[in-house]
Amino acid sequence: MKKQSILGILLSCAVLGACYLTKPQIVNAAPASIFTPIIREVKNQIPRGWVMRLPSSVDISNTKLYPQVITTIPGEFAVWLNSRPNCMDRSCQFGVIAVAKNSEYADNLRSKHIFSKTSLQRVKAIRQRNYQTRTESESTLLNNSEMAVLERTSITLKPGIQGVFIVQNGGGASTPPSLHVFWKQDGLNYRATIKGGLDYDRSVVIQSQKSALINLAISMAKESPIKSAN
Repeated sequence: MKKQSILGILLSCAVLGACYLTKPQIVNAAPASIFTPIIREVKNQIPRGWVMRLPSSVDISNTKLYPQVITTIPGEFAVWLNSRPNCMDRSCQFGVIAVAKNSEYADNLRSKHIFSKTSLQRVKAIRQRNYQTRTESESTLLNNSEMAVLERTSITLKPGIQGVFIVQNGGGASTPPSLHVFWKQDGLNYRATIKGGLDYDRSVVIQSQKSALINLAISMAKESPIKSAN
């Protein structure tokens, strides 16, 4: 009996120990470490009554990114993700995460006509010819292709939060294509954007960049909101 009682105690301890070790641990996520230097600035600069969400993971570039708070865009509070620190030139802007009360830009891209792949192939062929041989209708097609929406897909960022992934064509050599994710949360309009995202011919989305942007947006949607300090 004594042996049995000791064995019972040992078994109970073993079971309890296993239960303790395997008990799920609650871990609160936090914004990625690259945002640490600007957290206070975000709280001080974001408009009263608004909140900002910063992703816990930023895996959209192989190069180091430097976040910078931008408050000069009308109606929008943004954090640029730049390739150089303290850079106000859009040439070093790699990505943007932003929040707005109302967003005509997002609404426009949500409703804009999708430029077909067939039309995109025609544009490619037209550009390969001498511009002097272009007809008026071909020139119109070229103009319509600039900043056109090439793809629009609904996505789920978290339960109850739907977003839309949009591919936007560039506007010439100085304006590259871009990938966007737009969604509504907290009564506000959020967006995550990166430049590029299309192959050299601007005809195929680079899937790795698409996935990276969507994962960043999912991370933002799941993060706790940062409230204004004002």
